[in-house]
Amino acid sequence: MSVEKYRAYTELMEKNNGDDVSSAFQFNAAIMKMIFGISEREVLKADVAEQLATAKMIHFVMQDIITPKFLELNPNRPDEVEQEKSAFDDYDEENGYNEAEKQLDDENIWKVCRDNVDRVVKLCIKGLNDSLSNVMKSDIMSLLDHVAFEIKTINEK
Repeated sequence: MSVEKYRAYTELMEKNNGDDVSSAFQFNAAIMKMIFGISEREVLKADVAEQLATAKMIHFVMQDIITPKFLELNPNRPDEVEQEKSAFDDYDEENGYNEAEKQLDDENIWKVCRDNVDRVVKLCIKGLNDSLSNVMKSDIMSLLDHVAFEIKTINEK
């Protein structure tokens, strides 16, 4: 998967707000068109089961394989912090205060992913003396492996 396609995927995911089946199919068709470089007509030629299986595979690769790879860029990352419940949490939930905060986090996760891609691209352009077009066309997994290695060995001579 190229850096360019992963970045485009994060843009599409950020814009996705459809909750019904029809918009989900349109959204998945847009993702397949972008990933495979095919027309909507070609996507619609496939039966529904093939479309769903393909979309599920794309989402799995993007969300469960590539996105966690960004965590490896921080070798000293802290473990996830567990939040303790306070006496006011029930009150906040009843009055909708926590829901707005959670919704804001959900809406911004793909923007954060895209921003991280942009940072890695800038790092590779400057640190590896490569061009934007070469970095965007490179395999994202190989690039992230290389960046993680460079970060881990930055203090070695």
